[in-house]
Order: sequence, then structure tokens, then C-alpha cells
Amino acid sequence: MTKKISIKEFLEFNRVFSLLLLSRLSIDNSLALILKQTKNERFREVLRKISSDIRAGLSFSKSCAKFPELFSEIYIANLSVAEETGDIATVLSEYTDYQEKFYKLRRKLLQAARYPLFTLIVAAGVIFFMLFFLLPTFGSMFSTMKTDLPPLTAWLLSVSEFAISNIHIIIIVLIALAVTSNFLAKSRALKEGFTDPMMLRVPFLSSLFRQNLLARFSLSMSILLKSNVNLLDSLRISKNISTNSLFREEIGRITKKLIKGESLANNIQRSEFFDITFNKLLAAGEESAELDKVFYLISEYYSREFDYRIDSITGMIEPVLILFIGAIVAVILIAMYLPMFEIINYLGV
Repeated sequence: MTKKISIKEFLEFNRVFSLLLLSRLSIDNSLALILKQTKNERFREVLRKISSDIRAGLSFSKSCAKFPELFSEIYIANLSVAEETGDIATVLSEYTDYQEKFYKLRRKLLQAARYPLFTLIVAAGVIFFMLFFLLPTFGSMFSTMKTDLPPLTAWLLSVSEFAISNIHIIIIVLIALAVTSNFLAKSRALKEGFTDPMMLRVPFLSSLFRQNLLARFSLSMSILLKSNVNLLDSLRISKNISTNSLFREEIGRITKKLIKGESLANNIQRSEFFDITFNKLLAAGEESAELDKVFYLISEYYSREFDYRIDSITGMIEPVLILFIGAIVAVILIAMYLPMFEIINYLGV
């Protein structure tokens, strides 16, 4: 199977492509130069087909539209407008800046979840090692001693014996849970009926989700409006930056209201997704007819807020998780050494 095209490779392509176009090279010649430097065979094949389409007279945007898994709707919309104005190089350069900021927001969210996940995996590894290796060693030693074990020690040893005796059942249960979780994660009905509403209502988590969502939505609106894509099309395209079905439905509703001639700011104000800060900034932008600039400022504001909240959460979670792992290890070690202390005291050593 051919290697997938990474975000890094795609960003590098757009950056180099825009620079070549700014150097007054034609699209076809620019693609030919990039083809020589591209190592990813799958990407090379895509570029070959695009280059062939262009030589056959097809526009660059229509050729890219044949590969929706690589070139997003925002990308195609920007290209279509750029082809009409003849300024593809500038539009691509601005789009690359937008995409880098967009994926920075996404990467920040993933990085925030990475540390707790890593810590929990370490904790699971520690527990596994102690249950299946450390505790049985102590259990064998204690079995030779004719003395009653402390309740905590006896309980942990019984847990260890149960885990070792039923390891096959435990593995089957874990696999079943993983398969079930994967199935539920892909369930559209569960996502729309439970996950999507939950992301908007869970305390603390919902505010993080909204800040990230508003930052990415505003950034998308900014780049589209700046490229002279009309407001309705910008809303239609930008709503797809989120996988949350409730948000997409809300933007769809607002779009229908705009078609009837209603104000964007008034409809945004009635929506639960947008807070007072967003409403005031958008109202000012609608009055000044500079929505692209206002959406960019909104994106910058929520990006900073999101970064600050993520850093604060990470700072709080790290010591808590370290204490959690330390407490588990401490309880097990204390339970194993308690019988030794009792024996030492009994012998008067």
C-alpha cells in the first residue's frame, strides 16, 4: 500500500508551489519542478494527474477537485476565486498560513490529551508488572511463613492470584471492550444523540471545545472572505471544519436565515454556540463591512484563550497524575512490607 500524504508534506507543497508561482513560473512548470523533489509516490501520482489535466486544458481548481481526500473544499474555493483574479500565488501563500494556524490549534488539543494518556498507560504498566510479577514473588515468600497476613496484603495477593488464573478471560474482555468502543465511536446515531450534545454541556470540557471550535471556524471564515468567496458559501464551507452535528445544523440554520435577508450578527446572537465577545466583535465587523478582518481577530482571540486554558489544565493535571501513580505504587509496596515489619517486631530484631 502506498504511503499516505502527511499534513507536513501537503503544507510544504503549498509553500514551495506559491513561491514558484510568485517567481513568475507557470503552474505546469512549477508542478514539474515539485515532482522532481517529491518522494512520496502517492503524492507524485496525484501531481502527475493534475499536471496532465492542466496540459489538457482543465483549470487547476477543477483538477484538484478530483482529489477531495487531499484538497479540501476551502482549498478549492480559494483556488476558484484566485483563478478569476489571476493571483493564485498570493492566495496559496495565505492559505498555507491559514492551514498552519488551523493545524496548530488541532495539534495543541492533541498534545493536551497526550500527557494524561501517556501517564495512564504507564500506570497500567506499573499495575500489570506488580500484579503479575512482583506480588506473586512476595506471595511465594509469605506462603512459607506461618503467620496471618494484614488485610490489605491478603486482598492484593488474592487480586493477583485471580488475575493470573483468569488472564485469558481478562484479555478476551479487554479485546471485546476495545472492539465495542471502536464500533460505538463510529456509530453515527450515538455520536449525534450523545457525544455531540455532551461536548457542549460537560462543565469545563465544553468551554474548551467551544473555544477551539470558534477559533477554527473564524479562521476558516477569514481566509474565505479574504479570498472574495461570498458570505453564504463561506458559511456553508466553514461549518464543515467541525464534526459536531449540532454546530453544522446551527450554521445551516443561520445560512437559511441569511438567504431570507436577515442579519448575520442577529442570528449569531440568538445561537448558543457563540458568546457575548463573539457577538460584539461580529456586529462591529458587519457594520464596518470588514468581516474578513474581524473573523481573523476573533480567531486570534479564541486561539490565545484556548492556549492559555490548555496550558493551565496541563499544569494542573501533571502533578495530580504523578501523585496518582505514586499512590498506587506506595499502597502496593506498603502492603508487601507490612508482614515483614510484623515478623521483625515479633522476633524482636
